[in-house]
Amino acid sequence: MKPYRVRFMAEVGCEYALWGDPWRPCPASGDHDVEDLEHVLPVSDDLRDRILAWADRYRRYDGGERELDMWDFDGRGMHMSRELQRELGRQYAVHYFFTFAGARAKWLTTVADDPCPGWTAS
Repeated sequence: MKPYRVRFMAEVGCEYALWGDPWRPCPASGDHDVEDLEHVLPVSDDLRDRILAWADRYRRYDGGERELDMWDFDGRGMHMSRELQRELGRQYAVHYFFTFAGARAKWLTTVADDPCPGWTAS
């Protein structure tokens, strides 16, 4: 069976970072259009808390708190998305969307020699 797609990204005004596959039921719940995936997916509490804190940091940045290291933000997001892929396993396919221009190429070179089956980024 084709893996369930999870999109990991910062979104304007959102306190969460994970977006499911709207056309398929989530394997963890059986529901379509699952919201709050951070609390539905079978991941560790530590990773869940870090993902939610990351999403909240972007929400605050978008709300006017401009003190944000863009390079670090995208790097942390990328590494957490890979950790998420490893925790979820082959039943899921995690795709990380970089938030800030210029970070993608630089960060991807740092993980080029560390395969993470199912994980992709753009």
